[in-house]
Amino acid sequence: MILGFPATSWIYWPAVGDAGVLSPEADTIVIPMMSSIFLAVVLLPVVCSITWLCLRGNDDAGSLLAWNTARPTRSAMVTLCFAIPFTVGLSSLVDEFTAPPGWHGLMWLPYTLAAMSWLGAMRGAVLSKRDDG
Repeated sequence: MILGFPATSWIYWPAVGDAGVLSPEADTIVIPMMSSIFLAVVLLPVVCSITWLCLRGNDDAGSLLAWNTARPTRSAMVTLCFAIPFTVGLSSLVDEFTAPPGWHGLMWLPYTLAAMSWLGAMRGAVLSKRDDG
């Protein structure tokens, strides 16, 4: 997931630059491309930590529809924590599908779907854990 952001950025921005829609007086497209690498490096420990915390102590794959009926408040809070970034992904999907024909927004579709899948899997892994106490 982390490598997908700069990889997609390095495909997307040159395509937008070649389309001729950017102002010639504007800054170079290298700025967002290099920023994506910096952001990936900064977010790498965060994403790895979240993944480790969600998966540790979990022997099975979990369920995307998991809900802990014994602890509904915990289930609601975990769902909320993952639902907020998930809705950003849904908004991004809407933008990608409603972009004008010929626009390059659909280049972000695989990355957006991968990020949303990761969020759903991490939520399911947290809520599928057995209660040890």
